[in-house]
Amino acid sequence: MEQLSTSSRLTRLDSLHLTGEHRPVSDPMADLRRAATLRIHNGVGLRPVPEELTETVLRECWQMRRQRAFWLDLTAPTPAALQAVATLFGFHLLTVEDALSPEYRPKIDEHEDYLFMMFQSVAGISDETVLPTVGVGHCATNRLAVYLGVGFLVTVHDRGFAPVEEVAEIVDARDTTMDQHLDLVLHAIVDRMIDQVFPVLSGVEDRIQEIEAHIFTEQDQDVLPTVLKTKRELMTLRRLMGLQREMLLRLSRREDLPCIEAKTAIYFRDVYDHAVRLEETCVMLIELATNVAEAHLAVASRRTNEVMKFLTIFSTIWMPLTFIVGVYGMNFDYMPELKVWWFYPFLWVVMIGIVGGMLMFFRRKKWL
Repeated sequence: MEQLSTSSRLTRLDSLHLTGEHRPVSDPMADLRRAATLRIHNGVGLRPVPEELTETVLRECWQMRRQRAFWLDLTAPTPAALQAVATLFGFHLLTVEDALSPEYRPKIDEHEDYLFMMFQSVAGISDETVLPTVGVGHCATNRLAVYLGVGFLVTVHDRGFAPVEEVAEIVDARDTTMDQHLDLVLHAIVDRMIDQVFPVLSGVEDRIQEIEAHIFTEQDQDVLPTVLKTKRELMTLRRLMGLQREMLLRLSRREDLPCIEAKTAIYFRDVYDHAVRLEETCVMLIELATNVAEAHLAVASRRTNEVMKFLTIFSTIWMPLTFIVGVYGMNFDYMPELKVWWFYPFLWVVMIGIVGGMLMFFRRKKWL
């Protein structure tokens, strides 16, 4: 991987075009120097690239793209830098806004000479919740914007995006991979994006099963908020996988998509199958989370019933005893029993007998 520095300038672009706000103007090429990695293929192998990324270099890459394929990878570019690239290559400026939007839904748009695609994938598992809580819905996601055409590939993503880094290493090691087969490079990136969701869902399943086990062991643990949050996150992930499944289906069928070759469509069909599996796994985990929530409510209701049962039996036993002591606690002068010396122990025997008889009756009725 060769990082290109640059000293030349493009026309200064005000970020007002993207946000509608006045902000300090930056040098787009200086921003590109920090964000861009360029790879050029000359039909035999990776072509040595100039040390400086200039407007002339990018314009030459664009003009010679049918003879020398190139891949421009942008890591966390500024709006001015991405707009500069869009202006040079003739990309629609609305795609710039979509590429930089952190919560834009996956989609595929057809333009005259290129395809614009948005992909999203779950970044990982947080220690605090089952899935992270920043990003689309309740899931932290990795966003990938792609411009794909004949002889060129432009990718836009945030920092620390493992799928692109892994594919870049493969391209650098096997420098014939890019030879007019940039759709294969895109496949390799998307394949890794989809596959990295499997361990995330595996971790979610383990967590749900752990919560399910705690329901029957830890009586004081209120797991319902966690389970419901997990369910919402899984529903968000299912929606993302569903949208990308439709995108991958179009890519696998090559529906009027000249940038996708027939032999590459077969590989996209395999990724499509993975996306279907992920969506089915999400559905299964949603049902599992629902069952865990219902089990938690059932266990909580059962514990409540046990407490009410104990209190009811306790109150029922005390009712006749309260009546007896209430009668003999009245302030009357003529109560003959109070003058008999053995009546006090006899009263205790009667009350104990009542308690014992009621307990035997409850046990016979299987209330205890």
